Amino acid sequence: MNVLIFEDENPTARHLSNLLSKIDKSINIVGTIGTVAAGIKWYNKNQMPDLIFQDIILSDGNCFEIFDVIEVTAPVIFTTAFSEYAIKSFEVNSIDYIIKPYDIKDLKSALDKFSRLKGVFHPPEKKLLEDILIKKTFIPKKRFLVKIGDNFLPISSDDIAYLSSEQGLTFATLFNKEKHIVNYSIVDLAGQMDSSIFFQINRKMIVNIKSVKKISSWFNSRLNLTLTPPQQGDAVVSRERSGSFKEWLDL
Repeated sequence: MNVLIFEDENPTARHLSNLLSKIDKSINIVGTIGTVAAGIKWYNKNQMPDLIFQDIILSDGNCFEIFDVIEVTAPVIFTTAFSEYAIKSFEVNSIDYIIKPYDIKDLKSALDKFSRLKGVFHPPEKKLLEDILIKKTFIPKKRFLVKIGDNFLPISSDDIAYLSSEQGLTFATLFNKEKHIVNYSIVDLAGQMDSSIFFQINRKMIVNIKSVKKISSWFNSRLNLTLTPPQQGDAVVSRERSGSFKEWLDL
């Protein structure tokens, strides 16, 4: 199967390519493209691939500029950081998606859906996706309002060293060692935080890149982190996320 990748961040593109190779050795990556201009040029010189992984925002514009001049007839799996509302709109139009940062399980699920639906897959509807982009462009969460007794305190996302789930509650630990309860789950926060600064290392923890002081190999191909301020217990990067975590640090 010939696969075309649109991704303007080289580490993310390599991560996607590596995951695809692990899932199916027969997948042939026919191109990795980071700009609108390069995408248009590629389509004009090559046959349509069997499947496209499409980052919506590229370094010189968005993918709708490609759809303006190229009739994309191949099925598309979008890589996106959009809101749940936008994601549901993608589903309605038989367009699959994976949310950044994704892992091998997310990718397998998307490819399984492609295999089931490829006979009825439709090209992306440009007008719908353009409306979604205008209305629902992702903006990272900048602040939290936390309650302290009878008072409320706004805290900046930049002041958070890590977020962790403990006994059904989510805590934000600040660089000044303060610890506050926030009214969001780790799953919710994974899609709201700035992915260039925060990374979800496992089901229960999201870390700020500035909090990572030491990385050690851990059994079963995992990584163990030493954070600042010191965390309670181990901060272990899951095996599925270890590769993308190292690429994230190496941006």
